[in-house]
Amino acid sequence: MIPALTFATFAITLDGKTVLPRARAAVRAGHVLIPVRALGDALGADVGYDGPTRTITVQRGDHFASLVVPKDAIVKGAAYAPLRAVANAFGLHVAYQAATRTVALDEVRVTVPVARVTPPAAQPATTNAATYAITLTPASGSEVHDPYPAITARFAGAASIDPRSLQLILDGRDVSAEAAVIGDQVLFTPRTALAPGTHSVRVFGRDASGAPIAQQWSFVDNFAFVAAPPPTPYPISAIWIDRWIRPGTNAFDVYVHGAPGITGYVGVDGVGSYFPLLVYTANSYVAHVFVPNGVNQPFARVAARLTLPDGTVQSIVLPQTIDLVTAPLGRDPTQPSYPSPLPSPIRRSVNVPSPAPSATPGHRRYPLRTLSPAPSPTPTPAVQKTPAPSATAAPSPRPSHRPIIRRTPSPSPPPS
Repeated sequence: MIPALTFATFAITLDGKTVLPRARAAVRAGHVLIPVRALGDALGADVGYDGPTRTITVQRGDHFASLVVPKDAIVKGAAYAPLRAVANAFGLHVAYQAATRTVALDEVRVTVPVARVTPPAAQPATTNAATYAITLTPASGSEVHDPYPAITARFAGAASIDPRSLQLILDGRDVSAEAAVIGDQVLFTPRTALAPGTHSVRVFGRDASGAPIAQQWSFVDNFAFVAAPPPTPYPISAIWIDRWIRPGTNAFDVYVHGAPGITGYVGVDGVGSYFPLLVYTANSYVAHVFVPNGVNQPFARVAARLTLPDGTVQSIVLPQTIDLVTAPLGRDPTQPSYPSPLPSPIRRSVNVPSPAPSATPGHRRYPLRTLSPAPSPTPTPAVQKTPAPSATAAPSPRPSHRPIIRRTPSPSPPPS
């Protein structure tokens, strides 16, 4: 607050009707300074302000004026100007009643002489549109931050507005069918969002007595919808292990599918080394994992630490766990690891002949059976029958279990 100004509450009337019952005005050196913007909104006038030159422009109907505000008369963004200068800018007569602290404004009227004067009792009741106290929402020249602002115009002092005569034009478009009339007030809310920028409103029609009503103003809507950016694809689309891990597995691969330019490495619980991520195709990468001997790590986890193309570091842990069990230390890693395979049975070809039992060392010999024929009176030499030699000895594929029978000669008779 500037010390040179003191503030008080004043009532402002127009043609005897109160338009601002409690206006916050300033007093300096015995002169009353009233807020220009508040009075302009109450009178339905367009008020503009140029900050660098501190110039206020006022347009009310066909009346246009401008005035310069002193620098010390701008308090908290509101410009205060001397009462008489403001009244002249609005084209009004002004009177001040100190006892009641009332500022009385009157329209400037031009009296036209008429040849015939009708008695006042016989004059028809007419209403001058200029005597209305018009309240606008949004205020003329104001800024709103709402895509669906409530637009209203109230003609205080007029009879009820005839809705059949109402016309409401918003930005050159007739929206009368969407407007509502309540007494002396016109209400409208746009059904579609207003675009950012300046919007003009025109209201005209007649009240119940037939008197015309009209008002035109503009306001600025600074609300703008922010379009959501399109979703950016996640740079990593998939990560997986290429094979089933079972006890004895000592090597597997981890694949990553994603955007080009990804680097990083893969780690496994129980394995004390890291495995770099190598480029496999344009959009995929592979890490060759080798598990040494002596690892017994149930429920091992596989994790990848990746550096994305934009430099962001991302860590991913696969949800599944694996059981890593390899051969004990000291075993040749080139040999099959745990579990060790069973020895394969030796199969003998059927074309290999089996040796005869008598020719095989250690083969079981069967007992020989001899036959003793009846004694013959005449001794005969012992005759041993042997099988005739065969031209080609065909080996038997299976050994024979029949005993070998040999014939022996009969005993000679005793000498007589």
